[in-house]
Amino acid sequence: MKRRAATIVPVLLLGLPLSVFAAQAPARGAANPRERHAAHLKQLDSYLAAQDSVAAAALLRRLEPELDADERFALDVAYQLLAYRQFTEAKAQWSRAAKLVQASVRAAAGQTLAPAADRQLQRRFAEIVFVQGLLTAHLGEKAEALRLLAQADGYGFPPLDSPLMALAADCLHELKEYALAAQAYKEIVKRLPNNAQARLRLGVSLYSSGQLGPAEKELEQALHLASRLPYANYHLGAVLFEQKRIDEAQVHLERELALDPRCDRCMAKLAHIAYLKGDDRQCESWLAKAAALDSDHVETNLVYGMLANRAGRHDQAIRHLSRVVEQSPDSSKAHYQLAIAYKRSGNAEKAREHMDVYDRLVQEQKARDIGVRGT
Repeated sequence: MKRRAATIVPVLLLGLPLSVFAAQAPARGAANPRERHAAHLKQLDSYLAAQDSVAAAALLRRLEPELDADERFALDVAYQLLAYRQFTEAKAQWSRAAKLVQASVRAAAGQTLAPAADRQLQRRFAEIVFVQGLLTAHLGEKAEALRLLAQADGYGFPPLDSPLMALAADCLHELKEYALAAQAYKEIVKRLPNNAQARLRLGVSLYSSGQLGPAEKELEQALHLASRLPYANYHLGAVLFEQKRIDEAQVHLERELALDPRCDRCMAKLAHIAYLKGDDRQCESWLAKAAALDSDHVETNLVYGMLANRAGRHDQAIRHLSRVVEQSPDSSKAHYQLAIAYKRSGNAEKAREHMDVYDRLVQEQKARDIGVRGT
């Protein structure tokens, strides 16, 4: 993967060990403090996993003197908190580490550092900027998050072989930078080829960026490594569905549903398949089950709208499809179906409006497809 000029929160960490971040920087101090910090990280993880916020807060208060004095420890704790989406407390730990790095930068001002010392200081600064980018991404400030992450990336942080690439990849995916997320996940898979979760996320990112063939390959490999991996069959079914291989898709969706009987997205996709096969009764049955679990899911409302259009219930179609475009304004299928519903209900102006949006989205998708094939 080439170093990015822009990039990178969220945090599933691909099953990495708790101590993984302690190896990201040279050790400072004796072995005993490192061992003690590792034990504290393990204890914090147990509290966070149990959702015991009181115990976690008490532990962090008790550790404040060590966190104030040890930049590496503060950053390790920040990563741990990010993994559990405890963003406010993660920012507090980042601030502690940032103060220490800023003090070092000020002390080095006007001095000529040895190359090794200069590289180490740059690396420490880059990690601070990286974590700031992760926190900024959580706030929804995409442009600023990418700017910060690009700055860290310019210093080569995180290294491509670092476990922190998992954070970078997850963040890219959350920011809907799917092609870049796929590049980051590829680096993880290179290092951990048998990590089924990494391959699943790579497959999902490839799918989201329109690379259906490579996505299918990665999702199949993920299932080969872990046949009961949650969501793998669903996403493979979705990829096959997009390739119009609906019978194959149905097999994988039913497998996912067998593993997770509450998979409403599986039900919505099976409803879509039933609709395409002309089985309206089965379609309506799947939709009722999906809506009982999540009545706002985009595909559930899309298929409800298509089915209502087919049955001539245009007011009902408009209601469902309008919910789709509110949540997913780039859904060309929803705009097309809305155009049909409005035309048949006698509203030519609204029909033309949605058909114009549909035509624009189709042209944009063609341009993206050309770009994907070009890469």
